[in-house]
Amino acid sequence: MAKKSDDTWKKWLIVGVPLLGVLAIAPRLVSGYYLSLLALIGIFTIIASGLNVLTGMTGLVSLGHAGLFAVGAYFAALADVDYGIPYWFSLPLGIVMAALVGGLLALTTLRVTGIYLAMITIAFGMIIRDVLLQWTWFSKGPWGITKIPPPKFGSFVFSPAQKYYLIVLLTILVLIAIRNLRESRWGRAFIAVRESPIAAASLGVNAYRTQTLAFTISAALAGLGGAIYAHQESVISPDLFTFDASLLFLIIVILGGLGSTLGPLIGGAFLLTLPEMLHGFEDYRLIVYGSAILICLYFMPLGVSGLWEEFMESRRQKQPQVNMVGNFQPRFSDPPNEVELSVKNSQAEKKEKSVLINLEGVTVTFGGVRAIDNVSLSVRENTIHALIGPNGAGKTTLINVISGIYRPASGEVNFRGQNIALLKSHEIAQHGIGRTFQHTQLFGEMSVLDNILIGSHLGLRENLWESMGHWPSLLSKEEKAKRHAEGLLDFVGYSGSPMEKAKNLAFGHQRIVEIARALALRPKLLLLDEPAAGLSAEEMGALADLIGKIRNQGVTILLIEHHMDLVMGISDGILVLNYGKKIAEGSPAEIQSNKAVIQAYLGED
Repeated sequence: MAKKSDDTWKKWLIVGVPLLGVLAIAPRLVSGYYLSLLALIGIFTIIASGLNVLTGMTGLVSLGHAGLFAVGAYFAALADVDYGIPYWFSLPLGIVMAALVGGLLALTTLRVTGIYLAMITIAFGMIIRDVLLQWTWFSKGPWGITKIPPPKFGSFVFSPAQKYYLIVLLTILVLIAIRNLRESRWGRAFIAVRESPIAAASLGVNAYRTQTLAFTISAALAGLGGAIYAHQESVISPDLFTFDASLLFLIIVILGGLGSTLGPLIGGAFLLTLPEMLHGFEDYRLIVYGSAILICLYFMPLGVSGLWEEFMESRRQKQPQVNMVGNFQPRFSDPPNEVELSVKNSQAEKKEKSVLINLEGVTVTFGGVRAIDNVSLSVRENTIHALIGPNGAGKTTLINVISGIYRPASGEVNFRGQNIALLKSHEIAQHGIGRTFQHTQLFGEMSVLDNILIGSHLGLRENLWESMGHWPSLLSKEEKAKRHAEGLLDFVGYSGSPMEKAKNLAFGHQRIVEIARALALRPKLLLLDEPAAGLSAEEMGALADLIGKIRNQGVTILLIEHHMDLVMGISDGILVLNYGKKIAEGSPAEIQSNKAVIQAYLGED
């Protein structure tokens, strides 16, 4: 874990110390227009940092952030000009109003994604601008608001240089807060939802709530930027808050590097200073400007900061791999509400096994096709129950019903005495049901360790302010969760670097890392969907041992698998499906001699 922290702080020191030195002496080197330009870079960095939370981390595209920028600017300016509310109170007012408008917009629009969300945000930005133009009693119409006072303490009025230093301070605080957020439970949830909403939900992450929170944070920072801008420039009008401004914010994020903390600063500095360098090419300014952006995006698709990330990743790959060998024994006996460690080598308590999950008459239809037809199943605690059948038999569909991806047309899914058939995936995860997927659903752009930490999402009880401030109480929780995650990697036999990106793993490692991630949820029931697919004979033997170790920790396992040697060797009971119907159920010996099963697999002849 020290390696990741060292790399992060090294990056901040290399970039931050020289930059802070230049910013500190800037008022001595430049004044007037160029000092205002530096202040504007800071303001746009704040706004783009908020958009980076939404687009870079969560993967949602907004092209209406100029509207939220306007909300913050107008409310802060009107509070000061019309009502005499000082800067230190009008600034939070702009933030709160933009956050409220952004949160309301998110609640009503985040049921759609992709191009549809982008179109809605474009319309939102246009509506805000029209309101500013037409609602003259509020916005003063096309003429805007003038004579907005600068920040002041009592009778002390901030000079241009002092306003500049204040903006620099606020920009630094925002960048630190976003960096902390990205490394927290919430930041990991944002990225997980972007990478695979289905996998995130299976680990207890509420995608809708997470996206709404990201939109609200993004709106609040746009409002902060607007409030600062109004008092910095002393004049605002509707012409400032156009679609072009929204597009500029998005380009800043993309050029600087999606998801990178320093990306908005790099992109903002480049895009706002480049036009000043092209004064001598006035007739060709737009051509040169557009060409420069296209070249940067073509050769640096991950943005300027992405070059640094690639460099650091290449260095990490040269480090010797960690060979994890240990006796870590996780404990899954409690519900997934608090991360704990256990290093005891005790077996699960011997007791009479009761039914953990019971399916009664479950039917799933897709159009006129019955993928699952009136299937019932009972799985007892602390057992390994296999689900087998030919391709297309409905095995994964049944697992998807249990984990909340599909809702049954009829029937019940009773887990620990409660019908969970109508619950959503993230709600079912909260009850203690974890799963893996037929095609691995790791979060490829995240490290192996962060993938496991996502599994602890429900157990890490940290609020947003803790995450952005990195208070000592949070650091203790995070460190405990990281030790637990490393222990789980040890438990499943992962022998690579925890800091490796998941997308770079060999297939066998992807399988066991996904199992470790599901175990981080501390499930009572673990659903394994073809975990042996693509594994070598040696890896399959290790998987059989691992499944046995998991069962010995008190976890019940429902297994889908095509490798009959593995199924017959570890299963306590087997259910056989064919064309969505149950054709047999019993012990491995009974299934091996069942004529209906033999016919389903080998044919009548």
